[in-house]
Amino acid sequence: MTHLLTIRSLTKRFGTFTALDKLDMSVEEGEVYGLLGPNGAGKTTLLSTIFGLLLPDSGEIQFNGQKIAPARPETARGLDGFVDTPAFFPHLTAIDNLRISVRRRAHKLSDQAILDKLEQVGMADAGERKVGGFSTGMKKRLGIARALLIPPHLLILDEPTSGLDPNGVKDMRQLVLDLKAAGVSILLSSHVLSEVEQIADRVGIIAHGRMVREDRLEALTVTPNTYWFTVDDATSAISLLSAHDGFVVDRVEGNDIQIRLTPGLSPAHVNRLLVENGILVQTIRPEKNHLEDTFFRIIGIH
Repeated sequence: MTHLLTIRSLTKRFGTFTALDKLDMSVEEGEVYGLLGPNGAGKTTLLSTIFGLLLPDSGEIQFNGQKIAPARPETARGLDGFVDTPAFFPHLTAIDNLRISVRRRAHKLSDQAILDKLEQVGMADAGERKVGGFSTGMKKRLGIARALLIPPHLLILDEPTSGLDPNGVKDMRQLVLDLKAAGVSILLSSHVLSEVEQIADRVGIIAHGRMVREDRLEALTVTPNTYWFTVDDATSAISLLSAHDGFVVDRVEGNDIQIRLTPGLSPAHVNRLLVENGILVQTIRPEKNHLEDTFFRIIGIH
C-alpha cells in the first residue's frame, strides 16, 4: 500500500504541556483509518496540525509524497475535512454557504452539482434552510458536503457521528464506506469504538500525545492462537485434545469448542488430529475481541 499521509516525530507543546510527543503515524491510500484515544490524548491537536491550524514545534508531515509547509496550507491540496464542528455563515442557507466555498476555491460548480453533494450527505431537503438553525450533526454533514465539492484524496472527519440520531449514524457509516469505494481515503477520529470497528481498515491509538499502537483492525480484534472449532462430537474431541500437549480447551458451547494453541502450532494441527481420529470438523474461526476491549487494555497500560 502507498502511504498517502506520513507523520514523523511530530511534537507540539503548549507552554510546559506536551500535547504531541514525537508522534509517528501513516494513512495508506484507499483505506479508512480510525484514530482513537481518550480525552486529552492529542487527537484534536494532531488533526489541527495536519490542517495547518496549529504549527508544530518539530517533526514533519508529508501528504502525497510532499512535505506540508505549515504556513502554506495550499501545499496540501487534495486534503479536506474538518476539526471539531465545521464553521459556516449562520445567517445564510446551506446552499449559499456551499456557493461561497466554491467561489473561494476559484472552482466552477453548478447549483445542481451542489445540490447533489447535499443529497449525498442526506441533506437534500435542507439546502434552503439557514445554517444557524442546524444541529451539530447537520453541520457535520454539511461540512462533509463542503469537503466533497472538490473530491479530496484524503478526507479528515473529526467525530462525524456526534449529534446524529441512530439513523443518522447508520447513514454516516454507509457514506464513509461509499466514499472509500469511490477511491477517497478517510482519516476518522471518533469516540464511538463500535462504529470504528465496523468501517476501519487500520486503527491508531494515541495516549499522552504518543502513538501507542497502530495496526490493522483484525490484528487488534483477533485473539492470538485462539480458535473456535465446530465438530460433530464435542465430547470425543475434548477427550482427544486433553490427551495431547499444546492444545487447551477454554470453552465449550454445544458442539463449538474454543481451543487455545501453544505458539508454533496452527489450527491445521488440530484439524488433522481430529479428522484422523474420526471427528468431523465443520468450521474453524478465530476468536475475536471487540475493539473496545483492546482499546481499554492498551490504554490501561499507559
